[in-house]
Amino acid sequence: MKPHLLSDYIPTITYYDYWERKEKFLLYEDRYTDWTLFAIEEGAIYYEFGEHKGTASFGDLLLCPPNTSFHRVVVEPASFHFVRLIWTHEKDPHANPEETVISGKITVQNTERLVANYTCLRSIPIVTTLAQGNRRNHYVRDLWYTFCSEEEPAEPYPTTLRSRKSDNLMKQAERRIRHNAFESFELRHIAAELGMSPAQLTKRFKASFGWTPSDYLTHLRLEKARSLLLETYLTLDQIAQCCGYENGFYLSRIFTKQYHMPPTDYRKSYRV
Repeated sequence: MKPHLLSDYIPTITYYDYWERKEKFLLYEDRYTDWTLFAIEEGAIYYEFGEHKGTASFGDLLLCPPNTSFHRVVVEPASFHFVRLIWTHEKDPHANPEETVISGKITVQNTERLVANYTCLRSIPIVTTLAQGNRRNHYVRDLWYTFCSEEEPAEPYPTTLRSRKSDNLMKQAERRIRHNAFESFELRHIAAELGMSPAQLTKRFKASFGWTPSDYLTHLRLEKARSLLLETYLTLDQIAQCCGYENGFYLSRIFTKQYHMPPTDYRKSYRV
């Protein structure tokens, strides 16, 4: 049987709200009967649900499965779109979204498309007509399909990570690294899940992609850090948490080594 793709699933809104510069949540923990989406427009939110925890900021979508304890704390006054939704499959009415749809923090790279969708969502009144509700569904679906197009592109890997040879196990490794890049995790856990040692993972991953797993993880994190430096006013410590690093000092050391300037200088030099 052909496996389901993420883009086979269509989200439909059951509830929508928009919060602007929210300073705190009324409840530290909540639980919803539908899937829940937090689309962060500015500020930062610390979250914990299931096996996922970390800090989400601009460019991040938090996707929490139904009936799951969702813990959240505002780190910096946050503006975000709060969506409850259900999934339908394009072709298979019996498909289970929990077997395919990603949960946790997902990051959309196309920030221009993201901003355009956020602007359109904000332009629709909270209390809507049917036509306006259909428009809102359109923009939320476009958020999802934008992520899917990055996750399931026609060319499986960006030019920086073109596969040199076919190795399905390393494709799994790349996917797991990408999905967990901005949360706290260790590469040795991925190696263990795939039934190999860290050294074996490094050797096979580099043979497949030309990058070590560690270098690829650093690349993903620093690209996000660069985006947050230019697109937000988050502190360095907050950006570090959003990118999977423990603190701003460690991020600064890695960033300076890679780009030959401290993050603060990069922000001053390139911010428009």
